[in-house]
Amino acid sequence: MSIRLLVINPNSTESITDGLRDALEPYRPADIHLDYFTGPSHAPTGIRDFRTGVQTAAICFDELEKSGALERYDGFLVCCFTDHPLQHMIREELGPTSPKPCIGMFEAGLSKALMLGRKFGVLSTGFGPKPLLSKGVMNFLGAASSDRWAGGITSGIAIEELRQADVRDKVERLMKETAAKVAEKGADTIIMGCAGMAGMEPLVRAGVSEAGLGEVRVIDAAVAGLVMLAGMVATEKPRA
Repeated sequence: MSIRLLVINPNSTESITDGLRDALEPYRPADIHLDYFTGPSHAPTGIRDFRTGVQTAAICFDELEKSGALERYDGFLVCCFTDHPLQHMIREELGPTSPKPCIGMFEAGLSKALMLGRKFGVLSTGFGPKPLLSKGVMNFLGAASSDRWAGGITSGIAIEELRQADVRDKVERLMKETAAKVAEKGADTIIMGCAGMAGMEPLVRAGVSEAGLGEVRVIDAAVAGLVMLAGMVATEKPRA
């Protein structure tokens, strides 16, 4: 029996979903069907802070509930690199004994980084410090601080710019520059901290290499989430 998974982009920017589709489809197992959900047009175009996180969660949950998506799919992947409220809302709705897992790319990316590297950092969109990111990492690690966490650095790229052709040169330059800054903090593993960065691993590696900082592992948290979710669903829903 085919497994049906729903990949959720909680913001309303369709190009982010298109990028996710391009990045995830090569990793889709043959017996798994993927559908993609983009936040409704009245949802924020990007998730920049706690407020827009809550807004997108409420709007998307209502749409998913009304459409019957929670009944139709075997698992859910929330593609936002925060501890997004939507994944907790879906879990609460499905109940603690539900065979349908719902995970976030945030959780998946951190899990993979901890297993693969000594010290990890995050290359993020946006501007200035992101205290909610560090708080989310510390909550996930269950510690007030950790030698495994190099920190997160914002790139100065707006979420909406990641897939805009007219600013491509700017995006590539800032991705490389920011990747080098993350590596300079001691990270041997860099997580791309936005769903819109899907497929941009070569830019991260190039930025670190061009800065003379050696090699790093680069994690696309959405891909990590798909692989993890597919495995979880397979154990709950035996193949025919």
